[in-house]
Amino acid sequence: MSRRCRVAAGLSTAARWICYFAIFLILLLPLPVIYEVIADQLRRPPIWVFEVTGYVIIMIAFAASGYGLSTGHHFRVNLISEHVPALVKPLGVLSGLLETLFGAILLIAGAMQSYSAFAQDLRSDTLLQIPQGWPLLAFPIGGVAIALQGVAHLIGQPQAGAER
Repeated sequence: MSRRCRVAAGLSTAARWICYFAIFLILLLPLPVIYEVIADQLRRPPIWVFEVTGYVIIMIAFAASGYGLSTGHHFRVNLISEHVPALVKPLGVLSGLLETLFGAILLIAGAMQSYSAFAQDLRSDTLLQIPQGWPLLAFPIGGVAIALQGVAHLIGQPQAGAER
C-alpha cells in the first residue's frame, strides 16, 4: 500500500471516528424520548425533550456526513461518468475538491457562527434558553468530517499511468 493510500485511509478513519460520535448520540437518543413518554403518563411532561432531541438529530446528521461521503451513501449523480468513462477520474478529482472546499467553508463559517453565538450569549427562545453556541457546533464538526473525507478522496485518486 502506497503512502498516499495510507494517508487517505487515515483521513477516512478520522472521519469515521467523528461518525462514531454520531452513533453514540443515536444510541442515547431514545433515552429522553422514553423518559418523556413515562413522564407524560404520570402527567408531568418535561419541557426539554423536544428541543434537545432536535439539536441532537442535527448533530447526528452533520457528524455522520463525512462517513456518508466515504461510503457513497449520499445523493450523487453519475450520469456523465456512466456515459463517458474517460471522465471518471477528472470528475472524481472535481468531486474531491468540491467536498474539501465545502467542508472548509462549513468549518470556518460554522466556527465563526458558533463563536459569535457564545460571545453574544445567544439563547433559544424557549423555556430552556439553551446557549445557541452548543447546537451550532454541529456545523464545524460536520465541516471537519466532510473536509477530511474530501482530502482523502483527493489523495486516494490514482495517479496518471499508475495502478491502485
